[in-house]
Amino acid sequence: MYSIKLLRLAHASSSCRNSYHSLLPTDSKKRRTWISYSLLVFPAASFALGYWQIQRRKWKIDLLEKINSRIPAKPIQLPHKFVPFLLVISSLFCIISVVSSSELPEFTHILVRGHFDHSHEVVIGPRSLIEDFIPFKGYGSEWAIRSPNKLLQSNMIRPSASGYFIVTPFYLEDRPGTSILVNRGWVPYGARDPIIRPDGQVEGVVELSGYIRYQEKPPTRIFGSQIGSLTCLDHANQNPHIRYPCRQIDKMSNDLKTLPIFLDADYESSVVGGPVGGQTRVVLRNEHASYIFTWFSLGTIGLGMWIYFFIF
Repeated sequence: MYSIKLLRLAHASSSCRNSYHSLLPTDSKKRRTWISYSLLVFPAASFALGYWQIQRRKWKIDLLEKINSRIPAKPIQLPHKFVPFLLVISSLFCIISVVSSSELPEFTHILVRGHFDHSHEVVIGPRSLIEDFIPFKGYGSEWAIRSPNKLLQSNMIRPSASGYFIVTPFYLEDRPGTSILVNRGWVPYGARDPIIRPDGQVEGVVELSGYIRYQEKPPTRIFGSQIGSLTCLDHANQNPHIRYPCRQIDKMSNDLKTLPIFLDADYESSVVGGPVGGQTRVVLRNEHASYIFTWFSLGTIGLGMWIYFFIF
């Protein structure tokens, strides 16, 4: 008798449970709501960013090709149209208005003729020697790190792993009273003072070629990021060196009363006993391939998880 009651109770419980589940929506209908569909925004955004990185990579490759074609190109004369109209007025007050940089594309090969004003040269640094344009056993190779024993060597001064870029105002011969900034090249720490390198302080009219450079972003670290002053031994003929942490063209041109045009002198402009020219390096990060992989991977994983949770 008790067994019959237990069977009836179990049957009733099973019937109630089945009727309850029949009233519930199916699993897929329960899960796929507007909230679940809104989650597709994340994989869609990842795929969109991946496609955007593909376009950015194409743009970066094209830019690198253009820059690499400018480096070996034959130098051209500096166009007159880049001399600001306010130069005539501002020169009366010995002030050059710095309102914009050169309109020439960066790394354009330029040929100029004129003379240096060594008494107002400044330095950028500390910087390491760029060896990209130094030929085997050429001038400057004695300081290079490519020596067999990996040590810096120099017969002129004590060895130094770092140094400075020497930036000097250069007065253009065809535009009297007009000067630009020229990075003559690199010198070790021990040759920073001009009295140590008198043979490199060329006088008179010279012709040199170099590459147009743009403003450089100041370093974010506090140490070494401030503009300072370095004394020189020849007080009568040489102003103290102003040390800039980077290529601050607007600040330099304003301090030295030059046009906001900056040239990196090429290696052929080097003078034995002076700065080592050719201190130009094309540094453009091209990591878009890794970004493409990252975004498409995140999009694929996100879409796969959505399908797993809301479809199957």
